[in-house]
Amino acid sequence: MEKVADNPTNNVLAGTNYRFERKFVFPKGDAEDIVRRIQLNSYAFNEVFHRRKINNIYFDDSNYSFFKQNVEGVANRKKIRLRWYGDNTSQIQNPTIEIKKKIGEIGDKDSYRLEGQTLNLNLLGPFDVHTALIENSKQNRPLHYTLQALHPTLMNTYERRYFLSFCGRFRITVDYNQNFYNPNYTDYKNSNIPIDEIVVELKYSRENDGDARQIAQQIGARLSKNSKYVMGINLLYQLV
Repeated sequence: MEKVADNPTNNVLAGTNYRFERKFVFPKGDAEDIVRRIQLNSYAFNEVFHRRKINNIYFDDSNYSFFKQNVEGVANRKKIRLRWYGDNTSQIQNPTIEIKKKIGEIGDKDSYRLEGQTLNLNLLGPFDVHTALIENSKQNRPLHYTLQALHPTLMNTYERRYFLSFCGRFRITVDYNQNFYNPNYTDYKNSNIPIDEIVVELKYSRENDGDARQIAQQIGARLSKNSKYVMGINLLYQLV
């Protein structure tokens, strides 16, 4: 199990690169129109990676502590998920366990890639996947014990496109075609809840916060504390 950073443009170790992640939500719209708006930004954003579908299984404890930390605005909070890529959500190949950490307004994540791991959600449910992760993480005792205390609470998928400013200091991702699933269903596909929101995320290091304000103004949507995990839990369980 290798600790890595999940970044298509910069494969450095995680855990040392706290950054701002500003989110902007378009309640409805055409992703192509938003992409054109980004590319016309004065910071000259260009697409730097191919479109890909992102698939996640999120984990929480029996009290939904990660969910509550986010809703209550706890300064130091985290969330844990399994992430994999591919248009066929049921085929989990070479996934990554990600621990996202937030301290105030800045965040980072630790990533643990499961090279060679292949699981089929048509044969195994999310809870079986969780059991496999616990077994696979035995060599990393802190992660192993953390996973043992959790259970799957949410699945989601969405498509993502990636953009980098000409100066190289700012990244933007555009997420669309979002779908949420309940992992408690025998067949997760039967619980699908699609939403129309498009989420634009502006990512940059702390020293570039001043210049980022100009980019944010040109995006043309409201700044949001949007959390796909919180949104999904509310859709599925209505905890708040």
